[in-house]
Amino acid sequence: MADSSAEPTIRDVMLLLKSVSSRLQCLEAKMSVMDSIEKRMESFEKEMKQLWVVHEERAKKVEERVSRLEDKVDGADIHAAELAERVQVLVKERDTLREDVSYLQSQSMRNNLIFTSIPEATGNVMETPEMTEVKLRQHLVSAFKRSQEVATSIRFERVHRSPGSPTHGKIRNIVAKFSFFKDREMVRKRWKELDGTAFRVFEQFPPEVMMKRRQLVPKMKEARRLGKRAYLAYDTLYIDGTPVRA
Repeated sequence: MADSSAEPTIRDVMLLLKSVSSRLQCLEAKMSVMDSIEKRMESFEKEMKQLWVVHEERAKKVEERVSRLEDKVDGADIHAAELAERVQVLVKERDTLREDVSYLQSQSMRNNLIFTSIPEATGNVMETPEMTEVKLRQHLVSAFKRSQEVATSIRFERVHRSPGSPTHGKIRNIVAKFSFFKDREMVRKRWKELDGTAFRVFEQFPPEVMMKRRQLVPKMKEARRLGKRAYLAYDTLYIDGTPVRA
């Protein structure tokens, strides 16, 4: 074993220097790698900053577009609400107009009565309004038990069969427009004379009113079955004085 107190030889110094040099070379290589990594990091940081700027610009544009869209949506909602309100107003006006038209039609039919099952001309004979009126007057005597004098005195504005061509096995109704309402009521109020016969007499109403009356008839019959006073007037049912609408 060499004496540790002995001075190093030139060979020892050279070996040491060689070892130090080798280590320095390794450090330099590592430093070079670190420099390369640092440069890449700097480049990456620059790219990240650029991407961030682009992202912020795009985000700002998107936010602005979203804001504009929100404003448009809010405006559209307000407009839609206004339209919905306007539609409701128009619907109410339409319904009011329909009721007004139905009322006017009813007023024009106020003096009308419809008679059913009165035989009409057969064969090759075409029944004229004049012939229909003669048959109706005879019907007032035979079915309604009115005197010939009364039947003759009643004045009509028009008497005609329901629209359409005569059909075998089917009798068209007679529509009579009385000149005076009191004559119409005199005939209508004798409807009980028709009990037990095939004949019927009805007031004439527009289709809308007839539909409402048909809906109310079962309620009227049920109320009468229960002993209540029930009757139809125009499109309203009255039960013990309380109005019931369809």
